[in-house]
Amino acid sequence: MGINMTAQANIRFLRQKEVTHLTGIPRPTLYYMMGLGKFPKNLSLCSGGKSVAWLESDVIAWMNERIAASKAA
Repeated sequence: MGINMTAQANIRFLRQKEVTHLTGIPRPTLYYMMGLGKFPKNLSLCSGGKSVAWLESDVIAWMNERIAASKAA
């Protein structure tokens, strides 16, 4: 399964500090929300390693969902 070059150019990984900065959600809360299925799951950057990141598109989509939900309430 490959990724075409146009789609690949738009893919960006965000590390935890970037996600925390972007969302304003502290690290423990991110992991708590992930466990509840209320925040996008991170992915492992290397096999067997501890490095993880989130897809920027997943985080932005989550933020847009939160904005839409707050406007609908």
